[in-house]
Amino acid sequence: MLNDREKILTALREKPLKIYEVMKRANLPNEEACQSLLMKMRSEGSVKFDIHKGRWQIG
Repeated sequence: MLNDREKILTALREKPLKIYEVMKRANLPNEEACQSLLMKMRSEGSVKFDIHKGRWQIG
């Protein structure tokens, strides 16, 4: 799990991304697992979701 977190944070360092772009850059095959991990990271405050643009970014 920690390795996937690092991959997601690395993918989001350049610019805010949509969920499919995050999955592609972080090389995560399962959308549900990626989304649940992003939600968990959002509750911890490490990432944010822009509801108007539909993009994830580093918090």
